Amino acid sequence: MKTNLLKLLFALVVTIIAVSSCQKNDPYNDDEWQKEQRRLDSLNRVRIEKLLEEQAPILKQYAEENMPGAVLDDSTGIWYKIHNSEDEESIRYRLVPVSGGLAISPRYTEVKYTGRLLDDAGTIFDETEEDKTAVFDIGSLIPAWYLTFWPKEIEYNLRNYVIGGFTPQGLNKGISVEILTPSPYAYDNRERKNEAGEVIIPADSPLHFHIEVVDLRDQEQK
Repeated sequence: MKTNLLKLLFALVVTIIAVSSCQKNDPYNDDEWQKEQRRLDSLNRVRIEKLLEEQAPILKQYAEENMPGAVLDDSTGIWYKIHNSEDEESIRYRLVPVSGGLAISPRYTEVKYTGRLLDDAGTIFDETEEDKTAVFDIGSLIPAWYLTFWPKEIEYNLRNYVIGGFTPQGLNKGISVEILTPSPYAYDNRERKNEAGEVIIPADSPLHFHIEVVDLRDQEQK
C-alpha cells in the first residue's frame, strides 16, 4: 500500500497558525535541538509506516466482511462507504478570509455517530444517545474524521487549494457514512479512558465509525 504521511503530519495550508519571531537566544532555535527533532520525527515516521503496513490486511478483511462496497483511500489506508445522497439543502465547503490567512467554512458539524473497536464483539466505545446529536469543530477531530468531512480541494479566487479529503465535495447534510481507519489516523499510540478511568480504546487501535451528518454550520450553536 502506498502511504502518504503528509495527510497525517501536514500543517494544512488553510489553517491559521501564529508563529512567533525567533530570537537569537531562543533555545528552540538551537541547531542541536533541531537535529534531535529531525531524528525523532524520522523515528515516528518509521513507527507509523510500520503500523499502517501491519494493520492494512486487518482492515481489508474487516471491510470485506462488514462494509461491502467500501472504497479504500490508498494514500491513508482508510476505508469509507457512503450510504446515501446528500440533502437537497446541502452546504458547499468554501474558504473564507480570516485574520492571518484562510479558514474552511462551515466549521462545525452536528452528527449522530457510533464508534466501535474491531474486536470480535464489535465493542462500542462511544456513541450519541438515542434522539440526541453531538456538535464538533471539524478541524479539531481525529484525522480520519476531518479527512472524511473535507473535500479534496476548494477553489478560492480562481485558485484550487488542496485540502486532502477523500471525495470531491466532502460530507454534507443528510449523508450517512462509515469509515474504517488505521490507528495513526485515529488516536494513534494514545489509549483513551472513560470517566471511571477504564481504558475504552487501547493504544494503536484501528476503529470503525458510522456517522450521520445532521447539519453543517459556522457557529457551534444555532
